[in-house]
Amino acid sequence: MILSFLIAKINDDRYNVYMRVLIIFNHPAPYKVNAFNELAKFVDLTVLFERTKAKDRPDSFYSSNDYQFNYIFLKDGYIGREGSISNNVKKYIKKLHHEYDVILMNGYSHLAELKAIKYMAKHNIKFGLLINGGVIKKESCFKRRYKTKYISKASFYLSPSKASNEYLRYYGAKKEIYNYPYCNIYAKEIIKPSIEERTFIRNKYHLPLDKNIFINASQFIERKNNVELLSLFKNREDHLVLVGDGPLKEKYQTYIKENKLENVHILPYLNKEDLFALYRSCDVHISLSKQDIFGHTILEALVCSLPVVASKNIVSALEYIKDDENGYVVDIKDIENIKECMSKSLKLSKDKARESIKDNTFEKSAESIYNILKGLYE
Repeated sequence: MILSFLIAKINDDRYNVYMRVLIIFNHPAPYKVNAFNELAKFVDLTVLFERTKAKDRPDSFYSSNDYQFNYIFLKDGYIGREGSISNNVKKYIKKLHHEYDVILMNGYSHLAELKAIKYMAKHNIKFGLLINGGVIKKESCFKRRYKTKYISKASFYLSPSKASNEYLRYYGAKKEIYNYPYCNIYAKEIIKPSIEERTFIRNKYHLPLDKNIFINASQFIERKNNVELLSLFKNREDHLVLVGDGPLKEKYQTYIKENKLENVHILPYLNKEDLFALYRSCDVHISLSKQDIFGHTILEALVCSLPVVASKNIVSALEYIKDDENGYVVDIKDIENIKECMSKSLKLSKDKARESIKDNTFEKSAESIYNILKGLYE
């Protein structure tokens, strides 16, 4: 483990406030590990991971992780896809909370997190809620009261979007909400596409050189609504590439075969470098998801110079997509409008798409979060 404050010492004089920060997070998703690595350049960072991996993620998903901060993995209490019922989060805070200047909770839905929040509220230990996103939806009064009870206990909030701000206020956030630029890319990954790369990648994956290609990278699950997406490519000259894996893969393959969709290609899960190269060789990113509390692929596509056609149920689309500029936000029930937006998106500027997201990098996000925490600490 690296003592991150040593890294912070060599930074610009603007970053001269030494802080010890504890973050409680569920599992080490690679994009979050990268974000924590950047934040650790400014603060002495420790991350307590509730579990080593999500249940539905292969080991390869985590293989590129390089931890440049202090980290701890809990090894018991796993439940569900990403949850934990362990008492060890609360025990850790109880024993060592005084060693940290700032405590950030990422979650509030698993029993391990609820126990920790309840303990901190009872003992007047201040903490912030660092969220990735949030969607207000119909639910029982009991569930709303339950969420409100725990979300409202935070001393401050770090939020990635206006929609997430509304979500927090809906569930009782009365303290200050600070916005930070959400991200899952490095500045060096913002690369302008080239004709040479486009040709090479299309040949590599046996994709047509002379057709417009729409791309969607996602889990093959019901929520992503990809069968509806497939249906849009019946009797259409444009091609679609689906990248990913999941329980509905066989269903997609059957649909493609039965409907003779020779213009649809399914590719397996790709690592980030290969996926970004594929993005840059395509023309438009399209996602008709029924619900995403954020939607990382929207940012990834924009970084790779792709205009985006995206469901209004994706938080990142509402935050970052501007109609007629870098894409279109659509209602997944309005099929004719989706088709119209697909055609119009092919005429949008790739340079404008890339420029629209240039500040959403790990570097910019870490700097923003540090400045927020520094202001609170001072």
